[in-house]
Amino acid sequence: MDPIVAVKASPVEIDFAKQMSVRGLNTGIIATAVPNASSNTVETTQDSVTPEQEMQTLKEIIMAWREIEGEMTTLNTQIREKKKKQKTMEEIILRIMKKNNIGALDLKGSGGRLLYRRQTMKGTLNVKTLTEMLTTHLKSEAAAVEALKYINENRGAKVKESLMYEKE
Repeated sequence: MDPIVAVKASPVEIDFAKQMSVRGLNTGIIATAVPNASSNTVETTQDSVTPEQEMQTLKEIIMAWREIEGEMTTLNTQIREKKKKQKTMEEIILRIMKKNNIGALDLKGSGGRLLYRRQTMKGTLNVKTLTEMLTTHLKSEAAAVEALKYINENRGAKVKESLMYEKE
């Protein structure tokens, strides 16, 4: 008999495993809660899956992944449009509040307040800005370039793995 192991799985993973099992595909996750465990612990079995079954599962998962990716693209487009509208409205509200010297507006419908805030933020640090600032501070462009070279070579690197769908 195959060993059963309790592992943590997100609700999304559990839902996905249920959807795949409805389609008759084995993901290795049995979406049942283990007694005396947190609500997101599930049992997995180490089933012996044939390569054909694994490739069919992969095909189904890729199709589901592409479908979700398409939905996300549509939603992100809608979010971008709404953010543009919101930004336009925010600019109008800020202009009116600034013009009429209004620091806060009480919103009767929601019971909240709309505050006019002004913040000063630091500028971005890119290679051009750093070179200019180091050249000024060190009074030598060669020393600035050397310092930038050292910073660039010794800064941390982060590895990120992801999938990307490329159209033919």
